[in-house]
Amino acid sequence: MAGGVYCPLSPRDPQHRLHVLTQQTQSRFVLVHDLTKTRLDDGIILLDIASILTNIEMDSITHVDRLSNVAVVPDSMGYIIFTSGSTGTPKP
Repeated sequence: MAGGVYCPLSPRDPQHRLHVLTQQTQSRFVLVHDLTKTRLDDGIILLDIASILTNIEMDSITHVDRLSNVAVVPDSMGYIIFTSGSTGTPKP
């Protein structure tokens, strides 16, 4: 199990595919753009990348306190790239 994972998600993908990808990767947090954050499920904590980049005071970002509970060390990083899959089911 990785402490942190990078998995690019395309806002052009159908909402169901985005749901499947976030479920398969067991995502707890997803960095999103303000215009695309409505494409993901309510059960995931969304962090607006524009707010993070423009906000000097990190304390005002929603759920920032929960980030401190995520232990990420260099030897437990990973990335996942999904293919479309010939059956229509995303495959890592």
